[in-house]
Amino acid sequence: MSVFIDLAENRPPADGAEHRQTNISYEDVTEGGSPATYEYDLLPSGALRVLRTGRGEAAAVDTVYAPGMWFRVSGKWHGGTE
Repeated sequence: MSVFIDLAENRPPADGAEHRQTNISYEDVTEGGSPATYEYDLLPSGALRVLRTGRGEAAAVDTVYAPGMWFRVSGKWHGGTE
């Protein structure tokens, strides 16, 4: 399963503010020589980590988003499914 992130700019805007649609997705790679899946977890600080896992490999951190940068996330929780 892929990971889909709505960044903080996706929150409903304050009165009179301009609304910006900003999403990021990490799509699983199923073809080619190195298939990979993306998962996420949260650090105690509230930071969001996106992890890339390959066949027979340990999960590696791909990207980290600070607590104030992301609004909502869906996809596969590292260690289970959401």
